[in-house]
Amino acid sequence: MARTNRQQAPKRDSRVQARTRKAIVVHDGSAFELATELRQYGFEVAEGPLLAPSAIHQEPGALAVIATRPGAAQSRRLREWARQLCWKGAPVLAVGASVRPVAELFGSRRATSADNGTSGRLADIHSLSQGLFNGLPSEFRLALPAGDRFEHTDLSAEFSATAWSRDGELIGASHVFRPVHLLHPAVLESADTRPVILHNLMALLRDKGGRAF
Repeated sequence: MARTNRQQAPKRDSRVQARTRKAIVVHDGSAFELATELRQYGFEVAEGPLLAPSAIHQEPGALAVIATRPGAAQSRRLREWARQLCWKGAPVLAVGASVRPVAELFGSRRATSADNGTSGRLADIHSLSQGLFNGLPSEFRLALPAGDRFEHTDLSAEFSATAWSRDGELIGASHVFRPVHLLHPAVLESADTRPVILHNLMALLRDKGGRAF
């Protein structure tokens, strides 16, 4: 498994609070822990699966997180949430089944009937050590739970893949100029990678407006 600095625990950062005071977490029960950690970083968090469109944040620089379980990729409501949140121009973190609809908004290959979920497995991960994966080894192992599979080769030129499994499943990617990030849920479930990912997200929000490049 990846070796990380376990000192990178959530902590308040006044510089982040000054720019990003609010976050909205749209999830189906799969991101309660993530919402809690964002509060520990000093965010005011609105969360839930039934947030009305009027509840979408208007504050510049506010963070939007869309986290969903396997099987939700074809949800019409999920795709509408992705469209509304991404076009606000605020930092967006798409986790799990929300990766595909967010990626497709920016020209990535659309799903076909042949696209199937994958079973859980222990996978070798290749990382560019950039963006949300900054500080992680170029190669490490990760337990990938069963879920919707997204091939890193399906990404449009608007995204740069920052981590992927040896057999081609996308683990992480960032938009080349927008503050939009795609993330496999496995990296947030791992005690080795989760602190690094969240630390890097806070640093990007603080220093680059959420952009990775």
